[in-house]
Amino acid sequence: MKITGAGVAYTAAVALSTLYSIASANPLLYMLSLFLMLVLLNEYRLFKDASARISRIRVSRGASSRSVMELEEVDLEIEIENSSGKSIPRLLVIDEKPVYTSVKGKPVFTVFIPAYSRTKVSYGAKILAPGRIDFSRIRLVFTDPLAFFYEDLLVEARLSITAQPLYTRISETFRSIERITGIHARGLALSGEYDLADIREYTPGDDTRRILWKHYAKTGRLLVREDYGEVKPVVLLVIDVRKELWGIGTGVNTLAHIQLRLARSLLKELSGLGVTVDLAVCTEQSPKVYLNAGGDADASLHALLSTLKAGEGCEIPLSTVRQVLAAYGEGRRYDAVLVVANPLSILNEGVESLGELAAISPGRTLVVAPRFEYEAAGLTMDDIGELAVRLMDEAGVILMVAEEDLRVVHE
Repeated sequence: MKITGAGVAYTAAVALSTLYSIASANPLLYMLSLFLMLVLLNEYRLFKDASARISRIRVSRGASSRSVMELEEVDLEIEIENSSGKSIPRLLVIDEKPVYTSVKGKPVFTVFIPAYSRTKVSYGAKILAPGRIDFSRIRLVFTDPLAFFYEDLLVEARLSITAQPLYTRISETFRSIERITGIHARGLALSGEYDLADIREYTPGDDTRRILWKHYAKTGRLLVREDYGEVKPVVLLVIDVRKELWGIGTGVNTLAHIQLRLARSLLKELSGLGVTVDLAVCTEQSPKVYLNAGGDADASLHALLSTLKAGEGCEIPLSTVRQVLAAYGEGRRYDAVLVVANPLSILNEGVESLGELAAISPGRTLVVAPRFEYEAAGLTMDDIGELAVRLMDEAGVILMVAEEDLRVVHE
């Protein structure tokens, strides 16, 4: 049990008035002091009754959606259940706001909970970063009606919301990727027509099947048309987000924000063209892989981002992605490997790790870095140029910077 500032002031006033009434022998003042003392004792009794029922309080959370877009607002609800036979006269509910959320005002509520009943409070929160946002602790403060005494309790009420990054069309960057890697993301038709003009028996309007079988009967050579349909490339898309990137930049335009937006834009571009995409996200101590992510780009990215807490990031070498892929035993051949990273992370980790990853698709591994003000982070364009040369010479990896500006304006 603790006493509030108002409780201290009230207790002091009661004590002083009682002493003064006794010293002055004023019966009216003495009766008033006695009344004030009874109020204080009643408040203490009510508080003790309420605090004795702390163990009978249950708290749960809810949200209007567990999957949202970055910068989208979600409605959160807290339900408090009183399973005891007596009411809670005054309960203060304080929700601890996680990082990368914005709330209008403060999520603080004062409620009265009757016996055997439930009370709900709700508020809106805006999600300011892609990844998993964890709502966990709620502070409950039990007080008497006049808030003279209080007892606080921290309860766990976990709820996770996964936010997908914003995205945009990146046609210019994607055309550059096609030119550099030599892949044909829009499909490569290898089909052809029968060369019937070289067959003597051919007459316009004749049945081609009859002509081909007759030609086979005479020559013993079977003509087969090679039709592979629309041949689509198989691409491995690797997203490398390091923890320190959340501190580079400002507001909702940190390097981590922009890099994740670039990754989703690439994934949407690839899946929209029907390209087979395997998606890998490096999260804290292990990479997570989603095979055939292009089939449902939003669902696959949501599944992987639910393991990446906003504000956290990869803490292991990027080369471990290759080891994880080998563990799947797929033996898939990739026409290109696209790594969404940035020059700062590559310099910190070293080019050797990228060289090991590039062994998956030699000569067709490309690092796609977001457009960003790297000078503010102490990296000049000359430094980036030197890094690009090192990557090519030591790892056989090409470095390119996306042309689109993926920053957003947010008030």
